[in-house]
Amino acid sequence: MVLQLFDDNDKKVCDMNEDSQPLGFYSPLDGYRIHIVDMDPSSMTAGGWLEDTSLVEKYHISEESYGKLDGTFRKFKERLISQDPSIAQPKISEDYMQDLAANIKVGDRCEVDPGGKRGVVMFVGRAETLPPGFWVGVQYDEPVGKHDGMVKGKRYFSCPPLQGAMLRPDKVKVGDYPEQDPFEEEEI
Repeated sequence: MVLQLFDDNDKKVCDMNEDSQPLGFYSPLDGYRIHIVDMDPSSMTAGGWLEDTSLVEKYHISEESYGKLDGTFRKFKERLISQDPSIAQPKISEDYMQDLAANIKVGDRCEVDPGGKRGVVMFVGRAETLPPGFWVGVQYDEPVGKHDGMVKGKRYFSCPPLQGAMLRPDKVKVGDYPEQDPFEEEEI
């Protein structure tokens, strides 16, 4: 084993190879660190055993053996479901907000609440990378969105960066919502 003293800028100050000397002999300052190098070839650190977890043998148990154990999370979950079967049911149905989405069509002008942001509907339907139910993809007139139509690696529509959003249908009002001129003065 070799001890090395490094300063607060990560520069090696010295090897601490005098076993009989106290730490103060090396005059460490605040922020210095002692680095330990294991030189034993039979040590666990040799060959990267402590850094590379793929070298560590993993414990495996068969499904049958795991099923026989008490006190597992699987048993706990089975006990909860037997007491209340509704726990296993999805909280949101696949048809969530389908009735509202039926009145929204791709290409409709819209206004999004809250905030009154305006844009064009680019997508209406279920989104597999989002929770169950119906979603509306909107391309905002201004770059006030979150993405370019790609959500969690799946493209639902295309638009300029930061002008896209995926919203629930209850947040989108379709109608005659022309683009707003940001430089237009409001009447006083």
